Amino acid sequence: MSNSRFNLTLGLLLAGVLVAVGQPSPLAEQQEAKLIAILKSDAPRKAKADACRELSPIATAASVPVLADLLSNPELNHMARYALETIPGPAVDDALRATLGKLNGRPLVGVIGSLGVRRDAQAVPPLSGLLRNTDPDVAQAAARALGSIGNSAAAKALSEALADVSAANQVAFCEGLFRCAESLAAKGEHQAAMTSYDRLRGLSAAPQQVRAGALRGAVLTRGNDGIPLLGEAIRSDDYVLVAAAALTAMEMPGASVTKALVDELGRLSADKQILLIQTLGKRGDAGALPALMAHARDGVKAVRLAAIRALPEIGGAPAVPALTDLLFNADPQIAETAKSSLAGFPGAEADSAILQLLTRGTSAQRVVAMELVSRRRMSEAIPQLRQAASDSDVNIRTAALKRLGELAGAAEMPALLDLLAKSTNPQDLAAIEEALGAVCARAADSDASATPLLARLATAKPPQKAVLLRVLVIAGGGQALDAVRSAVKDSNPEIRSAAIDALNSWTTADAAPDLVALAKSPGSSAEKQLGLRGYLRWAADNEIPPRRRLEMCREVAGLVERPEEKRMFLAALGGINQAGSLSLILPFLDDKDIRAEACVAAVNVAEKMAQGRNAAKLAPELVAGLEKVAQVTTNAELAKRARAVVAANQ
Repeated sequence: MSNSRFNLTLGLLLAGVLVAVGQPSPLAEQQEAKLIAILKSDAPRKAKADACRELSPIATAASVPVLADLLSNPELNHMARYALETIPGPAVDDALRATLGKLNGRPLVGVIGSLGVRRDAQAVPPLSGLLRNTDPDVAQAAARALGSIGNSAAAKALSEALADVSAANQVAFCEGLFRCAESLAAKGEHQAAMTSYDRLRGLSAAPQQVRAGALRGAVLTRGNDGIPLLGEAIRSDDYVLVAAAALTAMEMPGASVTKALVDELGRLSADKQILLIQTLGKRGDAGALPALMAHARDGVKAVRLAAIRALPEIGGAPAVPALTDLLFNADPQIAETAKSSLAGFPGAEADSAILQLLTRGTSAQRVVAMELVSRRRMSEAIPQLRQAASDSDVNIRTAALKRLGELAGAAEMPALLDLLAKSTNPQDLAAIEEALGAVCARAADSDASATPLLARLATAKPPQKAVLLRVLVIAGGGQALDAVRSAVKDSNPEIRSAAIDALNSWTTADAAPDLVALAKSPGSSAEKQLGLRGYLRWAADNEIPPRRRLEMCREVAGLVERPEEKRMFLAALGGINQAGSLSLILPFLDDKDIRAEACVAAVNVAEKMAQGRNAAKLAPELVAGLEKVAQVTTNAELAKRARAVVAANQ
């Protein structure tokens, strides 16, 4: 930036600061004089527009006459007003008002807007006259400007003009009067504000936002004296007003409002009852509880559901028994909604009621209570869940174990393992396995979560040992994998089968060597298949480097026999863009059972290899392989892709 430009910018900034704090600045006066001279000169439009912009932060009454002269210029009207609007003092207002009778069209609309921005009360009479201007833009601008001025005179002019306003101008006139009402209310002129709101409320054909806003303003301005208006609107057939009344009620605190809404409930149709119940819930006033509980117990189902959902929003001990009773309602939807409400109900009273159900209820009640314990994350109920996990009722035991899995931490592992050691029922074993797995899944330290499981392996019976092996997959870690490897060699078929399943399910590639060893072992055909398929899943894992995956495929190429294994083999190779992948794929083109998959894999690999750095070197291999693909495939699009690669490499 040049020094002269820097000095000018700094000078303008300093001048602006001095003007802002009310201190006269010789520098600002000099700059203002220079800019005024530009405006008086024959300078081009852009130069004058820039001068107006620079005047905005520093202009004084000295700039008003020259800026006012520009208001009649359609090209500079906007920038002149940009500067005028910031100048303090009545001179600007006088100048703007003086042009009202001289301008028309967009310049006049702009000046009207500036009078509104400056809230010039003396402009109310001339602006009121413009409300009946034949130009809709002018009339609407006048209405909005009067709304910005917002005094009682402006409100009176707009209210009178609404009597015969055209449809085109109605929204703008209503907006203006609405702004007046808000301004009057903010200044404490409540009677004048109410008069304006009521005038708008009386416009039955007005847009819905006008009717809704006017009702809200009329009610809130009156305070508790506006409650009858709420009731009148709620009972009306105009749903816009019904909804507006409900929203307004949420802004009005106090027992008298709650009582009025409750009193209306019995007189309304079901849809309005639902809306009012939702409103009472959002208000959170305990005074509404008796009515909501009554509606939750009896009546139209949709209303009952709304009341049940509203109870937790209010809270309070009296509502807990009502919801507890509804947990076992004959209607499943009522019961489920009550359960959801109790799950989210605030306060210790709900916890206490749920614990009482858990310890003293019927079998069905205890199962529901356990679900609520989990949904509310009631860790204090873990001792009761542990006790229930040894109950004679299998449904109770299963439910308790499931919820223990959802809530328990490492501290509960010994108790769960003790239960495992005692259990023989397959359903119990499955539930304990799920619980142990859930606890391990939440653990931050794999080895720490595996340690108590490993400690039980040596003494566990085959069914329990099988459970432990499967849970070790979730715990993970090197020690857990070592234990699974050892179990693969166990002479007990159940334990060996569980260990092989665990290897197949292992979540890291550390298990891959064990899987390929199993695939090559002299064991049963089924076990060898499991090892091979598990190994091929890792060969297809993109997290493993491509070269290593290709080596894995080569290692088991001679073991792939069944169609499903061949498909897995081809799927792995189809994602390995390495020299050698294609040579492993091409022999399968002669296998009619998987020829289609082989063709797809070959083309996928060839297309990517053809784009690589060694494409020229690999061209003979690509061409030979893809020419055969084009001959044997029945997929026309695939044949076209194969020929395209051939053509590009010949």
